[in-house]
Amino acid sequence: MLQSRRFPRRSKPFIVLRVLPVSASVSSPTVVPVPPRRSRLLVAALVVYLAIVAAAFVSGVSWLDELAAFLLVTLLLSPGLRRRSIAAGLLWIVCGCSIAALAIAGRGAIALDFMPVMVNAALCTLFARTLTQGHEPLIARLIGTIEGPERLALPRVADYARRLTWAWALLLGAQAIVLTILIACAVPDGLLASFGMRPPFEITGPWWRWYLHLGSYASVLAFMLLEYAYRRWHLRHIPHPSLPTFLVRLARCWPALARSFIEDAPRSAA
Repeated sequence: MLQSRRFPRRSKPFIVLRVLPVSASVSSPTVVPVPPRRSRLLVAALVVYLAIVAAAFVSGVSWLDELAAFLLVTLLLSPGLRRRSIAAGLLWIVCGCSIAALAIAGRGAIALDFMPVMVNAALCTLFARTLTQGHEPLIARLIGTIEGPERLALPRVADYARRLTWAWALLLGAQAIVLTILIACAVPDGLLASFGMRPPFEITGPWWRWYLHLGSYASVLAFMLLEYAYRRWHLRHIPHPSLPTFLVRLARCWPALARSFIEDAPRSAA
């Protein structure tokens, strides 16, 4: 009899998988932070404000002037009102009563004239607040957010950022004072003349209102362009992005910047 041979059973081939560690050099996709609900509400309120201002200019309805002015005051003071600041609350009440007094007197256009003053004063406060001890100058914060902290470490950049923050604070504060003088001393539809008081000196003609609503913003834009040209010369030892590129980066980073300003407000009030 033939003995059956047992052949060894072939084992099925198997594959060994090795899990390689992920290199730290592989960059993960950048997660763009979504603006919180608070930021979206502020943007919506700003859109409503601009729509009311446009309607006030087109229709000439006086109560729209007062409504736009009151909404702007609320927007500018919203960080302080949210943290229940007594100073912000008192200022909000004073501004509201002043707007109501102008409305009762039939001088709602003056409330609309004070809008550029409020914008310049608020921006001046924002720049100046970041110059206090324990805070980072606003321009330095912009540079760090848009171009990275390495940029601030370059020679003369941090010092220039602080001096430029001072320059913006002084420019906006001075312009707020000049615009207030124009509104107060204009004749015949200025603040003092509208309530039967004689101003210390008279400003006549329509030019002052053109500067109030157009020239004041054009001067800020002109300062920005002149500063950009001077910066390229003063800091010529480092490369600079083009002005359109810088503005695009600023627009992209603005939600994060605005959120940092809002979060920094309670610390500055302490």
